[in-house]
Amino acid sequence: MNEFEFMLKETESKLHSIMAKHNIIRVAYSGGSDSDTVMHILRRNGYNVKGVLYDTGIEYQATKDHVEWMRSQGYDIDVVKAVRPVPTSNKQYGHPFVSKRVSDYLYRLQKHGFDFQKDGPLDFETLYKKYPSSKVALRWWCNDWGEGSRFNIMYNKGLKEFLMEHGLPFKVSDKCCEGAKKLPIKHYSKEHNVDLMILGIRKSEGGSRAGAYKACYLPKKTYTYSMYFPMFFWNNEMKAWYDEKYEVRHSDCYTVYGLERTGCAACPFGLKFTDEMDLLETYEPKLAKGIKNIFSPTYDWTLKYREFAASM
Repeated sequence: MNEFEFMLKETESKLHSIMAKHNIIRVAYSGGSDSDTVMHILRRNGYNVKGVLYDTGIEYQATKDHVEWMRSQGYDIDVVKAVRPVPTSNKQYGHPFVSKRVSDYLYRLQKHGFDFQKDGPLDFETLYKKYPSSKVALRWWCNDWGEGSRFNIMYNKGLKEFLMEHGLPFKVSDKCCEGAKKLPIKHYSKEHNVDLMILGIRKSEGGSRAGAYKACYLPKKTYTYSMYFPMFFWNNEMKAWYDEKYEVRHSDCYTVYGLERTGCAACPFGLKFTDEMDLLETYEPKLAKGIKNIFSPTYDWTLKYREFAASM
């Protein structure tokens, strides 16, 4: 038995233990590579668990086509529409900018009339007296969370200096994700009394999503259901070994377009959104045109900020 076979055996043992504890189970299925593999693992072990894809309204056509192929193979997948489409969230609350955390803090500041150029140079105590309802965001702005903290604005090189020099001509928020994903998940899980949600999160993939969790199983606490990540401890080599051994098929996003991730097409929070836009214009030009209309201010100002930071 090689190391991959041993890890798979351990994964499947844990899987059976977790599944025995729950009754109404769903897979948060994105149409992405990891969620494909999760669905395959479950079926191989005798669990035909229903997948749930939350359609944000800006999914790749390749993802939609792959979902239909999965269904043709007998996988049971529900598609749930956004409670509040991304364009609506942008218009109502503001556009995404840089990252979810940055967008959240900027939303809190802008909501109370914070002026980047006039208020920007002031110290925390002065700002807190002026904006008493924005303490957390002000601590971020003033780098008050301790040296090296990712909760300080200095974690994003040059961002404070950029905003103080240029300001922003549009409102910012992270609520596109709320209306397109978080609320649909909340409503669906409540409607169907879901008590376990399975996700294809892997610790090795990094990012805020993977970094938020320390274990592969989380009992009910923050959410109304428990969460389980069967592949949490799998590295890329383990994942590649499994997919090749069991001939797991993935969408054209990976095999034709050459993308490393799926989800919202050319999401402006992604570091490589410009590359994704280039691919969209090649393979899905109609969607590319729509996405440009939705995220044009974000794209323009994110690139402007990146150029500013690179010059520092």
